[in-house]
Amino acid sequence: MAYFKIGDVDYSSCVNELKVNDSANYNAQTNAAGDTVVDYINNKREIEVGIIPLSDEDMYTLLNSISFNVSISFRNPKTKALEENINCILPESKIEYYTIQSNKVMYNALTLTFIEL
Repeated sequence: MAYFKIGDVDYSSCVNELKVNDSANYNAQTNAAGDTVVDYINNKREIEVGIIPLSDEDMYTLLNSISFNVSISFRNPKTKALEENINCILPESKIEYYTIQSNKVMYNALTLTFIEL
């Protein structure tokens, strides 16, 4: 069973961790009488995906499938259901070399954090 896809490409074999965090966005204002009014705006999820160390070719394929606005599918650990075609953004990621040899390049494990739109 596939539990992490970017677009139509299954990257489940590259994933070692998957976390789903919920965050509520709201606006709170206090008036002159000291009453606080909270306006609920929306609820967004952050999907943290741990990626195992990858070879040069695999990292190239993974990074070329990610754009600023991307559609992902993942198995939600809370509901145990496959959630498909979730539109997300990837604000930033830090990619580091693990080792560079004459004909072999490996990258460190990394975490990609997608934010639901």
